[in-house]
Amino acid sequence: MKTKKLTLMGILIALSFVGSLIKIPSPLGTIGFDSAAGFFAVLYLGYMPGAFVIAFGYVIIAASASFPLGILTIVVAIEMMATALAFRFFYKINFVLAIAVATFLNGIASPLIVFPLGGWGLYVGLVPPLVVASVANLIVSSIAYGVIKRAKPR
Repeated sequence: MKTKKLTLMGILIALSFVGSLIKIPSPLGTIGFDSAAGFFAVLYLGYMPGAFVIAFGYVIIAASASFPLGILTIVVAIEMMATALAFRFFYKINFVLAIAVATFLNGIASPLIVFPLGGWGLYVGLVPPLVVASVANLIVSSIAYGVIKRAKPR
């Protein structure tokens, strides 16, 4: 990989941590703008670098909170990668469709991983703030990408 791309990946991973400090109220208190940088990365840097940024950013944030999901952190990181890859794929078709698909994956499908830990109560408690956080992160990343793409010299 090129040095510039690696540097951008590192900056975006750090930005994921900073974004995690902007909280949206939720039962677990860990939902914030942590994935905006990863979603931006998948659009700007490409599929695999962006998937790495969103997954590694999530793992660092989980580590700073003492891994509240334990070993499931790895599964959630993989889910985040899959969501980011789907977001980029559908973004090329239509950005509204991309936001809808990624919101479904990140806000409705992915939280099913906590079902064995907390049942329907935890799942239902997580879905509304996760959907709101997903939409917010996806919109922020789409706007940032659009601005950078237009400003980038040809």
